[in-house]
Amino acid sequence: MLKIFGFCLLIFCFCKITAQNNLTFSNDNYSGINSAVLSPTQPFLNSNPWDVNLISADLFIQNDYAYISKQSILGLTKSEIKSANPKKNITGENTPNVFDFFNKDKANLLVASDVLGPSFAMTAKIKEKKYVFGLFSRLRTQSAFLDFDNYLRYTNEMVFQPSDYKMKPFSTNLMNWSEIGLNASTEIFPYSDQHWILGFNMKYEIGLDAANIISHNNIELTSSEPAVGENPDLRNIYASNYNIDASYITNYNFETKTYDYRQNGSGLGLDLGIAMLDKEPREDEYNYKFSLNILDLGFVNFKQGINHVFNNGNTIWLQNNPNFKDVAFESPEQYLKLLSQEAYGNENASFAGFGFKIGLPTSININYSQRIKAHHFVNVNWIQRVPVFENSLKRNNLLNVNYSIQKEAFGYGISTTLSEYKNVQFGGYVRLGPLILGSENAFPLLFKHDHLKAANIYLALKFYPFWDNEMKRHRRQKCDCEK
Repeated sequence: MLKIFGFCLLIFCFCKITAQNNLTFSNDNYSGINSAVLSPTQPFLNSNPWDVNLISADLFIQNDYAYISKQSILGLTKSEIKSANPKKNITGENTPNVFDFFNKDKANLLVASDVLGPSFAMTAKIKEKKYVFGLFSRLRTQSAFLDFDNYLRYTNEMVFQPSDYKMKPFSTNLMNWSEIGLNASTEIFPYSDQHWILGFNMKYEIGLDAANIISHNNIELTSSEPAVGENPDLRNIYASNYNIDASYITNYNFETKTYDYRQNGSGLGLDLGIAMLDKEPREDEYNYKFSLNILDLGFVNFKQGINHVFNNGNTIWLQNNPNFKDVAFESPEQYLKLLSQEAYGNENASFAGFGFKIGLPTSININYSQRIKAHHFVNVNWIQRVPVFENSLKRNNLLNVNYSIQKEAFGYGISTTLSEYKNVQFGGYVRLGPLILGSENAFPLLFKHDHLKAANIYLALKFYPFWDNEMKRHRRQKCDCEK
């Protein structure tokens, strides 16, 4: 069902190339509310009594399906990119500035974005006990193709498809949603030798756009020579033995070609975290810290989402079909109805009702941080996706090690990341007063790569005091000693 694959890829391309959170900055003790989305206990460690995030954005893409040859991200702004044409010997392997494909048997694409809007955190004392409360707003996008059977490699290589091909089962989804969250953290076990902190984020999810496509069994694809007079480079392609569920909803108006922001779904999300640290009294910095966090437990319910099911229908003529020829793309529903007409002789037969759910990208984040000397820390983060709910989104797995120097008005660090346990990336961050710049994959931004296939950048603007710490607060306390 290549039209469904094309529909999914089209929705995928609507997403901005955008986010994983900047892990090096999230380990900064002055990250405040910005780090709550990865570790709900981290704002408790901020020595400042309050902090405000004005805006931050984390932009990320990683794939092994397509690349641009011998180019950097900054170089894209002043270069003309050509498409590969193997028949004319124009490929990414022999020509710079070419958009080309790896053409592996399986393909993987990971896209995510996390824009943190106006958010704040503040310290409060209730019955002489410290609490930190925060509110945050986010706009997120997440999508993944994992181990996708790459039948499109034949088209990419401009060679004929095999006469018989069994396309393996797959599933993919995406979601674009807003989030409003309450962060809270406090110390527990007051008589323990170590400090134990418990934190959580309770989140209200606002679903905007979503798509979910599942192929339950091998699709049998066959090809044959085109009819006389047809393009000899385009073989007839037919699909049979399909069993596919396709669901979607979007705010994109295909008639006016505009995006109309409105809520299409709702749900609840929960982040839980617990941290244990060794810390001396009246010291801002801990000696070491260990934290365990479970992130994005929850789902979004799209009650008006449109469902189509294609199962045990007629063999569908996909390529060179005169019924598809010169048909302009107007909407996903239009193509699904065209497929339904081919499969069942009725454009409405595939319609299966309204409503579907998308699970949040549940993951576990384990963090260990060790102070080397004053203001100097080594940090390790391990994030593993653990899909829980129906049709759960999938974020990238990663192992990150970073070294950071953290002071009141500035901080900086360097990091190395193993994304999906196979792609090594290098980056870091710098915090200068209210401005934070960073990347966990910095080299593609600045230096030309033979295969430019991934990128990441983080930008934040914060507002917080640079003057407060534990010792100053202690000196301000009223003294009840005898005169």
